[in-house]
Amino acid sequence: MPDLIKLARPLNLLIMALTMILIRYGLIQGHLERGLRQLIDEVGGSVTRAQLELEPGFGPQLPLPLFTLLVLSVVLIGAAGNIINDYFDTRIDRINKPGEVIIGRTVKRRVAMAAHLVLSGLGLLCAAIVAWRTDQWPLLIIPAFAIGALWTYSTSFKRQLLIGNGTVSLLTALVPLIVGLYEIPALQRSFPEHAAVRLPDGSGYAMVSDFTELWWWVLAFSGFAFVASQARELQKDMADVKGDEANGCRTVPIAWGMRWAKAIALGWIALLILGLLASHMLVPALRGELAYWYIQLAIIAPLLLSAGFTYNAQARSEHLRAASLTKLAMVTGIGFSVLIRFLS
Repeated sequence: MPDLIKLARPLNLLIMALTMILIRYGLIQGHLERGLRQLIDEVGGSVTRAQLELEPGFGPQLPLPLFTLLVLSVVLIGAAGNIINDYFDTRIDRINKPGEVIIGRTVKRRVAMAAHLVLSGLGLLCAAIVAWRTDQWPLLIIPAFAIGALWTYSTSFKRQLLIGNGTVSLLTALVPLIVGLYEIPALQRSFPEHAAVRLPDGSGYAMVSDFTELWWWVLAFSGFAFVASQARELQKDMADVKGDEANGCRTVPIAWGMRWAKAIALGWIALLILGLLASHMLVPALRGELAYWYIQLAIIAPLLLSAGFTYNAQARSEHLRAASLTKLAMVTGIGFSVLIRFLS
């Protein structure tokens, strides 16, 4: 059982769950709280957040049990995908990391396959319950797509040029996006055109319920996850080139050479950094010192270190170190959501 859990990569699953929690309570709740703070600033006087009388249900709208099921669905499908990926990568892993091969040694192949099927089924069931209870049946296509994409990636796409990395990056971007797809339409339905907020003196104040800006925030986090994942997948491809080449894979470093692979990975990292710097200049909310220093030290600094390691990497361990730094930047990038409520 411990080795089966190890196959599921619990740290990655924890990051996926944390991402969804931060999007809900950091970004979405923070966006609403930021709106209240701006309202208080406009009203002036000595009004505090605690004195405001808010509409019932102010905050994220997906009931907590359903949100928990949504997170569980993503985690279960992610675990199933990790297991099936290792199932089909056994021969590659025997070359790249012979001491870490689990399937066929401590975990039987049929057990791994059964675990994949059970976890995928449970994940789809959890997603179906959420879609049913929220009457958002079209969104069930996302977990169904994820299950199919993870299987196809493991059996075929991973060995093909570009499409494998694109598949993983798309699935990574869907993790924060799916929270917005459930929460924001629910917010739009629950809020009237103007949500009334009562002040301590009994007067009312209209809080405009326009969630366009919130959509842009969610898309920005998803876009960041997509681009960072593209860089990280290339870094992992460069680390695994020996085993991949021996098993007929056509990843970028094999098909186009290590130099081109490094150049493209550095290009994705540069795109991330330029996007962050441009956002600081173009988005008024990001011009404060808090946002500036967090972006510089917690996100851009690891990305620069990752770029440096990528440029100089020769050994497999050096490529993996670069990928770990990119992963750190992805985590701290999502962590920026906790600061949303404090932005001007």
